[in-house]
Amino acid sequence: MSWWPGWNSIEDAGKWGDIFFWTGFAFLVLLAGCEVLSKAYGWRKDSLIAMRDEMAVLAQDVRARQAEQARMEAEGVEAERAPAQVPLSAEIAAARPSEPQPERTALQPQPLPRETEPLPRTSEQVARLQERSPRGLTETQKKAIIGVLAPFRGQKFSVVSIAGDPEGKNIGEQIVSVLRAAGWQLPEGGVAEATYNKEPVGVSLMVNAGQIMTPSVLRPVAMLVKAFADAGLMQRDGALADPNIPRDHIEVRVGRNRNPT
Repeated sequence: MSWWPGWNSIEDAGKWGDIFFWTGFAFLVLLAGCEVLSKAYGWRKDSLIAMRDEMAVLAQDVRARQAEQARMEAEGVEAERAPAQVPLSAEIAAARPSEPQPERTALQPQPLPRETEPLPRTSEQVARLQERSPRGLTETQKKAIIGVLAPFRGQKFSVVSIAGDPEGKNIGEQIVSVLRAAGWQLPEGGVAEATYNKEPVGVSLMVNAGQIMTPSVLRPVAMLVKAFADAGLMQRDGALADPNIPRDHIEVRVGRNRNPT
């Protein structure tokens, strides 16, 4: 083994012995670090898988909600057309009272009664709908919401209530306070007010339609839905897509506090 470096020298043998010792120690530390990093990346993988599954479920709920809205709007159009045919036939029959009507036989099918769609409610009728108890958040609920949403500090949001609805504006101000405490950003500075052709009921979340599957928005939306649903503020399917909402932005829409029926 005389060809090994420093094999025949006391000084060189001591030097190379130290070199190999510390090299081995360094590799031992590197091995331990690799094991720790392996575990950390394994946990991160599991977290990302869970996040992906939650996003897929939320996106499916959003698409189902949009399909249901489209179906209801289509049925509403058909319902608006159907009642107009009833008075027309009645006017025709009244204009020809002298014409004899054919006698119905036992085999002739009888007309079935038509179920009429409910007429649109007037503003006075809407005002008389049953109101629920005023909405509010307890201190425990506020702390729970802040804890869930704090990891998404910097997320931009806005809160909009119906103009002239003091109860909705009050709960909207509580929502603003809680989200700000979680580190979320409110560019507008407070609760905005708006008017709607069809006033919303309850609390819902609006996101940009082009970002339904974008993790940067879908993840905080999913956690916001969970936090509000756990606090009893909204349903778990209350997230909707709207092309008019700015990108990377979440709008909290506070509707009337009444039973949807």
